Amino acid sequence: MSHDHCKPVRYNRGMLRKEKRAIGTVWVFRWSEEANGQRRQHKDVIGTTKQFPTEAAANKEADRRRCRLNENKQYLSLKAITFGELINNYLDHELPRLSKSARKANKSYIKNWIEPNWHGRIACSMKTMQIQEWLDRIQRPDGTKVKIKNVLSAIFSHGVRWELVERNPVCGQGGSPGHRGASTGVRQSNRVSIRRVALAPDVVRQTLEQLPLREATMALVDAVTALRASELIALKWKNIGWGTGILQSEFALVEGELKETKSRNNPLPLAESVLQVLRLWRENTAYRSDEDWIFASPHYHGKTPYTYQILFRRHIRPVIERVAGIKSSKVAPIGWHTLRRSLATLLISNGENVKVAQSQLRHTTPKITLELYAQAVSADQQDAHNKVVQMVLPVAFPEKLKARTVTATA
Repeated sequence: MSHDHCKPVRYNRGMLRKEKRAIGTVWVFRWSEEANGQRRQHKDVIGTTKQFPTEAAANKEADRRRCRLNENKQYLSLKAITFGELINNYLDHELPRLSKSARKANKSYIKNWIEPNWHGRIACSMKTMQIQEWLDRIQRPDGTKVKIKNVLSAIFSHGVRWELVERNPVCGQGGSPGHRGASTGVRQSNRVSIRRVALAPDVVRQTLEQLPLREATMALVDAVTALRASELIALKWKNIGWGTGILQSEFALVEGELKETKSRNNPLPLAESVLQVLRLWRENTAYRSDEDWIFASPHYHGKTPYTYQILFRRHIRPVIERVAGIKSSKVAPIGWHTLRRSLATLLISNGENVKVAQSQLRHTTPKITLELYAQAVSADQQDAHNKVVQMVLPVAFPEKLKARTVTATA
């Protein structure tokens, strides 16, 4: 039996040349392929020299053509594939599957760190210790270096999956399943160099007392539900069960894209005092129908919610920092996630069952709840929620907030 069909095929790199055309000088990618026993010549215009001023720029675009040219060939010889070609295949086929924010972050790490150093290297020649030494030389926080490492590993894993490379030198993974070990891959600590803050109940309470109605409502709901900021801003009035005291978070708004949340079937409890504050905000906003955003922006006539990052930075963070006396550069910046982390700490310090805390925070495992933050029976979850509300909510807060609102509008 003949095995000619298993004979390795050379990676077709083609060649790049300049040619004069009616539109000016252009870059032309030329290659040849064998079909029916005959070798045929092909060419494809990459673009003009104005579009790609340098050969390096034109070659980056040619790398995409090379990947498409070779991706369907079986028994491909892997020795000639550059890491730049691997990057382009990843950008074309894997990156679109990620969320908008992940696409943006990964592109940034590739452009600023990975591509400048590894673009021209033959992918299969990249060794674990070479990558380790390069990563060790990068003068950035450990958290940043871990992300660079993870993106680099994702590119190699994509290459293994597409059979463009045989192994992933970042994690020590070969082409065969299960051939992986932490001790054989690149090592990078994820040690946090700055202290993350969890707010004490009295800090939250004093903060709420100093915030206007809009900001106080947002901060209160976030502090007692641990919603992610993207989930908080995507709430609509129809998501509140006024008679049942239940909040149903269904979507998250990430960089303008509305995404279903993985925990959309996990309802969250709302105490009556929190519902009173929400009713007061509904009475004072122009957008109060069930289909309206709870925190709709009047600047866009209620069609979109507020930009939560700007709102927090301008109006909420200064109050928290003043109340808590936070000035040190060694403390992580106060953000929406600080309120989420604070609730986790309160639940654990109150002695709540870890499953209750996990359900409230909607973590996938109890390990995440315990390690990163210091399906429960609904009665237990409601009880835990009520305890936290009593700890952070100022006495007679809905009435005080209403009086402040009336005074402000008088």
